[in-house]
Amino acid sequence: CFQKCEHCRRMGATIPCRAAGCPRLYHFPCAAASGCFQSMKTLWLLCPQHVAEAVQMEDARCSVCDGLGDLRDLVFCTSCGQHYHGACLDITLTPRKRSGWQCPECKVCQTCRQPGEDSMMLVCEACDKGYHTFCMEPAIEGLPTDSWKCKNCRVCSDCGRRPSGLDPSCQWYRSYSVCEGCQQRRAMEDACEAPARAPQPDPPAQTLASPDRSEPPDVPVPLPEPEPVGCDEKPQLGGDPEEAPPGDGGSPPSEPTPVEVPSSEVPPDELPLDKPPPNELPPDVQPPEDPPLLVQPPEDSPPLVQPPD
Repeated sequence: CFQKCEHCRRMGATIPCRAAGCPRLYHFPCAAASGCFQSMKTLWLLCPQHVAEAVQMEDARCSVCDGLGDLRDLVFCTSCGQHYHGACLDITLTPRKRSGWQCPECKVCQTCRQPGEDSMMLVCEACDKGYHTFCMEPAIEGLPTDSWKCKNCRVCSDCGRRPSGLDPSCQWYRSYSVCEGCQQRRAMEDACEAPARAPQPDPPAQTLASPDRSEPPDVPVPLPEPEPVGCDEKPQLGGDPEEAPPGDGGSPPSEPTPVEVPSSEVPPDELPLDKPPPNELPPDVQPPEDPPLLVQPPEDSPPLVQPPD
């Protein structure tokens, strides 16, 4: 009773390793958890450092593949004593699963200690122990779709508390790894950090965007200057011809524009009566000089009649 267990380092270890000269001792559950090879027929124990010596034992074969395989991957059923490869059962062996492990044929509910009702048996992913759904407190109506952990294996990853230190009605989240209080705190922190993580709005687009290469740019095209009416006409001062008063020589658009003839070539009797004043003619066109008017006195003027005195 004063021997220290090689696995848990506590006193009271009584099961020694049977390898020659090995001083290691174990508690019974600690031997299974540490991966020792245990034989129910011979009551021998071989520590993990000497497990290779189990090849000579009959019960070292896997009950599934009936082969030796990797002896370090063997797990010992604490009920029937059979050995199984973890790979043959599709489970990853850990110290928690090895301790008190039961094979599928021997698995019983840890609450009622009765086998059967396999369709209503929950298996903990951490320790691989079974529990009937109707034996749970409170009872579970159906099997959960995600992974499940028993109360002995639930530890909150945030606060480190177990179900024994929490309210019995406490809900668990994230595959039974976060308690209800820590999950609410996470939700509040996420809500406070959401505005900071929200994407910032894009800056307003520039008003002058680069034109598409497939379309010509919208460049204002200058309008053509209106052509003067009549190719041989010289511009006249005095405003727009359209605004000229009637009788200034303008013609309707539908009629051909007459060609002006210099006044020197036009007979005096054919000159227009409404000839514009000289200051409105072009500078290069000088009005013809009018001949001086000779005023002839009348030949036979009546004598002046003197009024009577």
